[in-house]
Amino acid sequence: MSRDADKPKTAPRRHYWRWWTAVAALLAVAIGAAIWDGPSAGADRYVVRDGDTLEWTPRDCLLSRIGRACFPQPLRLYGVDAFEAAQTCRNAEGKGWACGAVATRRLAELVARPSFACNVDNEFIDKRAREFAVCTVDGKDVGALLVSEGLAFYYGRGLQYLPVEAEARHEKRGAWAGTFVRPQFWRQGARS
Repeated sequence: MSRDADKPKTAPRRHYWRWWTAVAALLAVAIGAAIWDGPSAGADRYVVRDGDTLEWTPRDCLLSRIGRACFPQPLRLYGVDAFEAAQTCRNAEGKGWACGAVATRRLAELVARPSFACNVDNEFIDKRAREFAVCTVDGKDVGALLVSEGLAFYYGRGLQYLPVEAEARHEKRGAWAGTFVRPQFWRQGARS
């Protein structure tokens, strides 16, 4: 009798590999089921950062198809430059007012309406990694509304807002009723 006959037989290694693969697959399914929030629901979500900057979380993206939340995208209103959130202006009597906070609050009011939506242009991104968007509410251009109220100005390629800005200036709406520093210069350190 040989010595090999006395040794107990062991299962081939490939059986262990199959067993561990099955255990890993079951664990992955169990963990996935535990963290799955269900399908995404509702509409796109917008959060206002300042008078011309939003954070957009789309309702539908690759992650939402597996039950996870989409990542927020920073957006900038195309063609307009609104007062910075901390910026102040002076009214006709020379008294200071928080024009930046007013612009931010006004954009938040517009964003809160159910008809608010943005068309994002993925081609253009500014130096702060914000994509440009044309947003509308009740069928009206949000950028044009802010410019017409004297809370934002035409900026960059937004030439369509020049006549709107001229009308707001002529009618002395918003900041045009007093004195202010344009937001682009305020960001560079200029103060009134």
